[in-house]
Amino acid sequence: MTKKKYNESKSFFDMTDWLQTPLGENLLQTELSLIENMINRRFGYHLLQLSCADIKMYDDSPIGHKFSLTPSTKVKNGSVVAQAEAIPLAGESVDMVVLHHALDYSEHPHQLLREADRVLIAGGHLLIIGFNPFSTWGIRHKFGRSAGKSPWQSNLLSSMRLSDWLKLLDFKIEQVHFGLYSLPINSSKLIRYSSFMGKLAQRLNWPTGGIYIISAKKQAFPMTPIREPWKAIPRKAKGLALGDNVSIAPTQTHNETRH
Repeated sequence: MTKKKYNESKSFFDMTDWLQTPLGENLLQTELSLIENMINRRFGYHLLQLSCADIKMYDDSPIGHKFSLTPSTKVKNGSVVAQAEAIPLAGESVDMVVLHHALDYSEHPHQLLREADRVLIAGGHLLIIGFNPFSTWGIRHKFGRSAGKSPWQSNLLSSMRLSDWLKLLDFKIEQVHFGLYSLPINSSKLIRYSSFMGKLAQRLNWPTGGIYIISAKKQAFPMTPIREPWKAIPRKAKGLALGDNVSIAPTQTHNETRH
């Protein structure tokens, strides 16, 4: 157990350092620009973020209370130390959950997604940011995983697989956006050169970007009203108006009437 926590903390801080490289900064700027309209139009009381690094993706959110879960006590900026697969919150207590590459670095992504579903209120929003395996970033990840550091040590999940998982959890997929069409080379000049080729792809939302962003809404199903069962109408009152609990008077014969 101790080794597992150490590895989680190590990858967390490795990714935090990597985001300060030219390639990491380009990744972060692209992600922030893509989620801007998705996050600043969601309202509520509480926002929870689970990220692969010590970074805040929710500064533009109008939600009042915003906080993060982190695997280390060294992070103290509005963060709660806990495992992402066991969120220490009550069920249906959060209005929005942001998973910033959290699934990419989780050993149990199914469980993490179920936990996000559990803490979200009905009608709450889930925002997932992940690396796209069907991209140049995915190719580099496949061939450079043994030699490179973060993000090449992550476990990539496709947007199609995640969409299927979300549908099984009764989420409605609202948007799926792709981005980051520049080559995954840690050089500012090459990043600028290759970025201009992705402008058209960005407008067309081609599914070959290095990242994807899924916006989903937790379905709010109406409760089935409890109705009082129908009461059988007494046979002797059959044919009368409902609620008239009366007896039928015996019929008098013609002779009885005369007497």
